[in-house]
Amino acid sequence: MQRMEAQTLLLPSGVAYDAAGDLFFVDTNRNQVFEVSLAGVLSTVAGTGVQGFAGDGGAAASALLNAPQGIAVGPDGTVYVADTGNQRIRAIAKGQIGTFAGSGVAGFSGDGGGATVAMLSGPTALAMDASGALLVCDTNNQRARRVSAGVIATVAGDGVEGFAGDGAAAIAAELDMPAGVAVASDGRIFIADSHNNRLRVVETNATIETFAGTGVAGFAGDGGAAAAAQIFLPRGVSVDAAGDVIFADANNQRLRMVNAAGTISTIAGSGWQGVAADGSVAAAGALNTPRGVAVSSFGAPVFADTPNQMVREVAANGDIYTVAVLAAPRVSRVSISAAQPIVYGQGSAGIVVAGSVPAPQGVVTLLDGGVSVGSAMLAGGAATFGLGSLGAGVHTLSGSYAGDGLNPAAVSAVAMVSIALAPSTTALQSPAQSSYAGLPLLLTADIAPVIAGVPTGQVEFLDGATIVATATLANGVASGTYLAPAQGSHMLTATYAGDGNFLGSASSGVVATVAAMPDFSVSASVPSQTVQGGLIASFPLSVLSQGGVFTGGVTFSVAGLQSGATASFAPPVVVPGAAGVSSALNVQTVALVGLARPLRLGGRGVGLGVLALPLIFFAGLQRKLRRSLCVWPVALSLLLMGVGGCGARTISSAAEGSQTFMLTITATATNLAGAIVVHTTPVSLVVE
Repeated sequence: MQRMEAQTLLLPSGVAYDAAGDLFFVDTNRNQVFEVSLAGVLSTVAGTGVQGFAGDGGAAASALLNAPQGIAVGPDGTVYVADTGNQRIRAIAKGQIGTFAGSGVAGFSGDGGGATVAMLSGPTALAMDASGALLVCDTNNQRARRVSAGVIATVAGDGVEGFAGDGAAAIAAELDMPAGVAVASDGRIFIADSHNNRLRVVETNATIETFAGTGVAGFAGDGGAAAAAQIFLPRGVSVDAAGDVIFADANNQRLRMVNAAGTISTIAGSGWQGVAADGSVAAAGALNTPRGVAVSSFGAPVFADTPNQMVREVAANGDIYTVAVLAAPRVSRVSISAAQPIVYGQGSAGIVVAGSVPAPQGVVTLLDGGVSVGSAMLAGGAATFGLGSLGAGVHTLSGSYAGDGLNPAAVSAVAMVSIALAPSTTALQSPAQSSYAGLPLLLTADIAPVIAGVPTGQVEFLDGATIVATATLANGVASGTYLAPAQGSHMLTATYAGDGNFLGSASSGVVATVAAMPDFSVSASVPSQTVQGGLIASFPLSVLSQGGVFTGGVTFSVAGLQSGATASFAPPVVVPGAAGVSSALNVQTVALVGLARPLRLGGRGVGLGVLALPLIFFAGLQRKLRRSLCVWPVALSLLLMGVGGCGARTISSAAEGSQTFMLTITATATNLAGAIVVHTTPVSLVVE
């Protein structure tokens, strides 16, 4: 695609717009296709200007065309050209050209088959339908044809030049030199049946009707029903977003419209053949056999004023203008202003565009140092931008206008704007949870803008003058953790340091009371028990919260038990809670009789015991019975004396009748800080 300066057209005919709002048109006598951007830049899309056929598979700008008359642009940006003299439809995509339909031989053939091997005869107007299929006025074949997925078919006309078929199947109707086609959003196809002086419509059920014109050449009917009006050689057709059908009433030197209600009116052209000056009232100006028609991205009718060598637009104010570049040089003037002083989060800038054509339309962009910070549509030639998104500091603002096809693009001078830091407010929330010494305390601060915006940066939490936590703001909220506050009353505050857009601020004080960490105690209500060996001794236990409600589970153990005795707790785990709780230690004792006792031998006791034994074994036979009864107690006493001689010994239960055991009960739990808490209580157990 080549950019070029404004130039004189020879015979503009078909016109079309792409999705970006750029205008495409063919110049039949120049054998070329051109594009005019919204900015007012003219580019060559296809054709060298030499009449002929060449270039398929290569650069479109280097190809040869032959009297092109129609053009359409697909949703993907592909440009379709009715290369009329070459009996082809050419397609241009990414700067490359190729044949889309037509073998190059004039005639009729190919329906139901590949479009590139079909025969066309004098193709003129083109249009795209919602599915992306291309509609073709195969003018000399008296047909309208459709190419979809590479296959061609007839949608209207039986090939006989004439007028017939209304109310019946469109493909059985007669047409006479169809030269315009458009598709409505509901799928209806409008055909300029030129020599029949009618607009025909192919309904969605594939039948055909007369939409406008009585068939009698002439001009009449404005303000009434379109079907009762007189028209004269209709050519290009287009349908706008409202469903209005706009067409070139060529030999009436007018651009006319049929609205959704079926009423016809004139929107440009006085009926006199001639040329109207730019800025003339469109309906009072002279035209010269207009052809192709399109609707701009702003809803304005645009048409080829063909013998006048112009492409013209009916502006929103009802005046007529030649599109930018193709007219005498035009200048757009863009200005920007912003009231000062401005605080971050406030302020606005206004952009005004003035052009050669009144009330410029289109997009303006606010630039900060050449970088876009927002775009808006002009309304009455002006747009306003809020500056709340701009940070504090000095900004170099300018406005860029994209153009509207009539007024060219332009950029304003730079405006220096200073934005000051905005105030903020800091609020410290009261701690939501109960606070205990050593337990982390969650602190939350809200940093709010006084005007607008979202503060960022750091917040410090203080206990008096001591920083106890820091946190980073997220959506205006900072959360920090005071790890181990001491028991007592604390005056807490939060301080925001500010950022590049906001001034710092500090909160009011919030008092937080930190209580002692909850604990518990354990005690035995009966600290001493005496039981017969072999029986169960029970010690009732009381577990109470201390310094607050203790909510941890308390478990028990015991030490110092009688050998062989067993212990259990009922219940084995308790939670003190607010009211306290009870448990009990139960000890299964062991009977003392038969218990093993330590035997200690040594010193003189052993000797005496040994010396006493002969008295038993060597007593006389005659005194056996009597003496044995007397000697045994003596020997037993001596033996016991030997056993009880020098050395360590335990107290004999047989001698004393009981044993005493000092037991230690241990209670263990985990407090709210996760620390292990241990308390003990002693009890005494006497076993008889």
